[in-house]
Parts: sequence; C-alpha cells; structure tokens
Amino acid sequence: MRLYSLAALSLVFLFWTAQQKTTQATQYTTETKLVALTNEWTEAINRKDRKTLDELMSPEYALYAWNGKMLASRPVWLDNLFSHITIEKNTLIDLAPRVYGDFAIITSKGDWIGVFDGQHFNKKCIVVDTWRMVNGQWKVVTRTSDCTDQ
Repeated sequence: MRLYSLAALSLVFLFWTAQQKTTQATQYTTETKLVALTNEWTEAINRKDRKTLDELMSPEYALYAWNGKMLASRPVWLDNLFSHITIEKNTLIDLAPRVYGDFAIITSKGDWIGVFDGQHFNKKCIVVDTWRMVNGQWKVVTRTSDCTDQ
C-alpha cells in the first residue's frame, strides 16, 4: 500500500512539475511575441504603414497622459501621425512585458523626436503599452506615456 501511495505521489509531483515548465515556456513565448509586436508597431509608426497599424491597433486604441487624461483617440492619433508629424527618431528600449491572461503590458523607455505642425520636439519618455488578445490576435489597446523635453 505504501509503495502505491509513494508511486501515486511521485506521479502527481512529476505532472505538476511538467505543467509548471509548460506554463513558464508559454509565458516566455508570449512575452517574446509581445516584444516583437511592440517593435513591429514602432517600425510601422516610423514608416507610417497604415496596413500594419490597422492590424496591430485595436479600434478603441487611445493615447493617454500619465495622469489618465486621454490625449488622442485612435482617429485623432492616426490623423496626427499621417498629417501633422514628421518623425526624426522614435525608438523604444528596455522593453519589459508582463502577461495577465488575455491582457499584457509592455513598459519601456523611448526617444520621440520630430516636428508637429512646424514645431520641433525632442522628448524622453516612459511608456506603458496595454495589449489585449482579440480573436487570437494581440492588439494594442492603449499607450500611456510620460515625456520630458530634452
């Protein structure tokens, strides 16, 4: 009887350990994918690639200030990008993903340099992007940033 109990306990432990490794591997894969998608989104912004932007951005996307104030809804954000902004530099570094089921956040630091309606800007930013899984695809839902002039 003790031998069967020990064998059963060993099997439970082995299955639990395998499940933990699978969960960690899935988490790592998802995090890696989200970092790649964030980089793809940044490149699409820089290229002003509307097709890729539409694929990656949720219809309810909005840009927010650090205090929670909405700065631009998706239509305004896209209009600004295509009609008002000339990008000189837009980069993100130190991307750190955190996945919470169907939601994820990516924190990063960025340089945002360019011209908006004739006015030059040069900013260093702390950025938080929120992503949500929609119909099997990750979509960026919000960007919240805190930028300082350089």
